Amino acid sequence: MPSVSRWSLVVSVPRLVIYVFVGILLLSWAMVGFGGYWGISLYQAYLQLKEEKNAQLTQKEMELDALRLTMKRIQRDEKVVHDALIQERKRMMEGGLGQGGMPATEDSHMVSKDVLASGNMVPPAKSEHASILDQARGLQQNMEELLEIIRERRELLNSTPSILPLDAQSYRITSRFGWRRSPFTGLKEFHDGLDIGAPLGTPIVAPGEGRVRKVGHDRHLGRYLQIDHGRRCITTYAHLSGFNVTLGQKVKRGEVIAYMGNSGRSTGSHLHYEVEIKGKLANPNHYIHNPSVQY
Repeated sequence: MPSVSRWSLVVSVPRLVIYVFVGILLLSWAMVGFGGYWGISLYQAYLQLKEEKNAQLTQKEMELDALRLTMKRIQRDEKVVHDALIQERKRMMEGGLGQGGMPATEDSHMVSKDVLASGNMVPPAKSEHASILDQARGLQQNMEELLEIIRERRELLNSTPSILPLDAQSYRITSRFGWRRSPFTGLKEFHDGLDIGAPLGTPIVAPGEGRVRKVGHDRHLGRYLQIDHGRRCITTYAHLSGFNVTLGQKVKRGEVIAYMGNSGRSTGSHLHYEVEIKGKLANPNHYIHNPSVQY
């Protein structure tokens, strides 16, 4: 039986190549493992960040809802204040400065309406679907308009003649506004001011803020001065003995402007006080609100 020859192929691979191959294989496995771990960590971090963002968004939405409620309350309060100021302005337009004063007579010397304030403010319409930013801007505009009304009201109150123009504890009203018998002729005449008697040199004070309009002398009024209180309101002080202000000077309520005298056509030491509104003379009694004024 013939013999069979077997051939065996032996491949000789250097150990270095094997080591390199094994090293590369192990490094690949390590990189895959590290990459997987890193990917999982990143994904978990992403989920946590997303959860935090959602929580922050929820918190912001809650704060925004609370802000909307606050804005509605502020708008409601702003409307109440606005309506009150507008009603007050309308009352001022209808009744003027002589708050609660007696009705005017038909005499041409007297004022029928003391209108020193005018105008009206209509708040801009608010849309139910307006954004919170638009609502805030609208509210800011309304508040600025309200502040302007308050500023005008403060200026009006400060400039309105409202106190007895006399710095004295003892005085008396010697002649009122209206028809009287003349102390010089005995005939009936219309007295267009209020006469207040007090000792010579008694300080005369400004009943409201204003600017000195006239300082002069008249044969009937004697030494006199006028104060322009704005809004066509002018007060006159006559029969003075001296002045404490100059032409064009700005004065405040209660500031000494002159001193009582007996100059001009006068029967004794007294102040002749006039209030003029829109070119017509008004009863000064309506512009004196001191609680201790002696009538």
